[in-house]
Amino acid sequence: MAVTRRRQQPKAGGAEQGSTGERQEDPDESRQSLGSKPEEVTPTLVEGIPPEQMSNFRLLIRMFEFVGPVKYLAILACILVALATFVDISTVNLTRLVINNVSTVVGATVKLPVSTLTARKVTVPSRSKPAASSSSSGASFIQEIQTHFTHGPLRTTINLIGLLALFVAASTVVTFFRWFVNSKLSMDMVFSMRASMYDQLQRVGFSFHDRHSSGTLINRSLSDLHNIRQFVNMALVQITEIVLYIVGYNILLASISPTVGLVALLPIPFWFTYLRYFSKKAQPIQKQIMTSGDELTMVLSENVAGAQVVKAFATEKTEISKYDKTADRLFDRVLKNVGLFSNFVPIVRSIATASSLSLFLVGSFLCVSGSLKVGDLIVFGVAMGNILGRLQQLNQISNQYQTSIVSARRFYEVMLAQPSVMELPDAAPLPPGSGQVEFTGVSFTYSGAVKPVLENVSFRAAGGSVVALVGPTGAGKSTMMQLLARFYDPDQGVISMDGADIKTVSLSSLRKSICFVFQETFLFSDTVANNIRYGSPQATDGAVEAAARIAQAHDFIMELSNGYQTLLGERGTTLSGGQRQRLAIARALMADPKILVLDEALAAIDPETEHLIRRGLELVLTNRTVFVIAHRLSTVRAANLILVLEHGRLTQMGTHEQLMRQPGHYREVAVLQLSGDEPSFPVPPGGPTVPEVAL
Repeated sequence: MAVTRRRQQPKAGGAEQGSTGERQEDPDESRQSLGSKPEEVTPTLVEGIPPEQMSNFRLLIRMFEFVGPVKYLAILACILVALATFVDISTVNLTRLVINNVSTVVGATVKLPVSTLTARKVTVPSRSKPAASSSSSGASFIQEIQTHFTHGPLRTTINLIGLLALFVAASTVVTFFRWFVNSKLSMDMVFSMRASMYDQLQRVGFSFHDRHSSGTLINRSLSDLHNIRQFVNMALVQITEIVLYIVGYNILLASISPTVGLVALLPIPFWFTYLRYFSKKAQPIQKQIMTSGDELTMVLSENVAGAQVVKAFATEKTEISKYDKTADRLFDRVLKNVGLFSNFVPIVRSIATASSLSLFLVGSFLCVSGSLKVGDLIVFGVAMGNILGRLQQLNQISNQYQTSIVSARRFYEVMLAQPSVMELPDAAPLPPGSGQVEFTGVSFTYSGAVKPVLENVSFRAAGGSVVALVGPTGAGKSTMMQLLARFYDPDQGVISMDGADIKTVSLSSLRKSICFVFQETFLFSDTVANNIRYGSPQATDGAVEAAARIAQAHDFIMELSNGYQTLLGERGTTLSGGQRQRLAIARALMADPKILVLDEALAAIDPETEHLIRRGLELVLTNRTVFVIAHRLSTVRAANLILVLEHGRLTQMGTHEQLMRQPGHYREVAVLQLSGDEPSFPVPPGGPTVPEVAL
């Protein structure tokens, strides 16, 4: 059966589109200076109910929503379960009829020779005389046997055995199709769930990633998703099978003996009562186990990502000790869970054993009294074994249920989280323009922080100008640019671009107009060419090479083993910091944005290469607004407008010459850094020479 694989869209309102620039892992260095760790803020949910407050039933309904994309396969799987149950129960019932008929045939054939010999007084003939009477007697005996084969119980038994063989063959065929359909159902469900999770991770904002580590999100995308999928698949198929087996076999037993059918139902209430008690004990332990699993994943991911730092500081033993402590904590919690199940399994088996003994006791009395036949008693044992076997599967389902409920709370904390930046339903594309930017009374505080990062910031930058942002570490420079791209929304104030409030325009058009080059460069595990054309997938090889030449990356790229088709290692670790930086600049230029943000983009590049890059940028900066964040004033002294940020406030604003005539932070730093230096950052040809400033 063909099933269309569609990405199931999350039910979150609004969609936060991905940025064409890089994602900065630490949104701003200023947060490190706040002295407070961001709190675990509960995300805003579509239903208005955070996952930790949802009832188990609501979570159960949510989990089964993933059956929607594979509903036809799910229906087919349930039909095959019903068919397999019917075949199995019919096979057992046919076995009962065969045994009862065989007992009848055995009784008839045992009496046949005795009566024949008694009635005919057969004597042994001598060697000298032919025994004609003996041959006629044997022919009569064979004739009577043939009569039993063609008529009577023996003939019925042969027919039942033939029918039984057909049901066994049908069971084999049904089992094959069940395995095939269940496997496809499981794989399609995994595809749907992973696609939904991946789609949602593209929509949540930076604030969500600030609250959750990458290790936690990876664990939720893999292990929690697997737990939910496994339970849904198991519940859909196995619970259907358990219900059908219990109902079907109890109908069979009740049709043979209503008393026995009633006895077979006795263990069910005891079973469910104990399962309910057990679930209250198991869920807290499962939550602790998953939390420890997150911690272990985070330790592993950090160690792998920071392998160079670990080796540089020779802290291998410290890292091993950290891993051992985290693994031991997980191990202790797993042992606690094993201890809980060690008490659970014997009690469940005791209920099963007591039920089997009760059924055989009642069945034996009925058999001795003549109310039942031997075949009926044997079928009671087979039926009760199947019923108890299916009920014991509830142990596994119960365990998986406790795990999946905890996983679902964590999983849906991601799936139900609304984007931190909402797009208006009627958002229009960004209007055309030269890239004029205006901040009016903008203030912003990170979630969980007490001190604001930006306070009442106002300025206006003309389109096509070079704007430099300078100030001490933690002043809010990077945060200001992230607000411009709507990675976050300000608490107060308005940010506009080309006369339009950025909250009223579509996120895709806004972010396609802005491109970032961060100091911490992120490259994908792909070819050099594909990394450069990341923001413009349709770019030609010639355009890619042109961008690389402007970024002074072409020469070292051609020295790689396969040139532009060279596969880069994870995060581009096979390249030097300066080489990665140049590829990031080429990638930004390739996107051809209206506004280019260089956040310490030249910090990892040697002075000679920096000079060449600046010369190459002279052409591409024409009619493009550039924001330069730098600590080295030699990089920004030729900018059209310099903004000085201190402790989140805009304290100075103007050109280099204007600021050098004013006492303040800029002049103090300039005296230390710029003695004997010449202006270095190029102003684009035709760019404004007088900054347009609004206080």
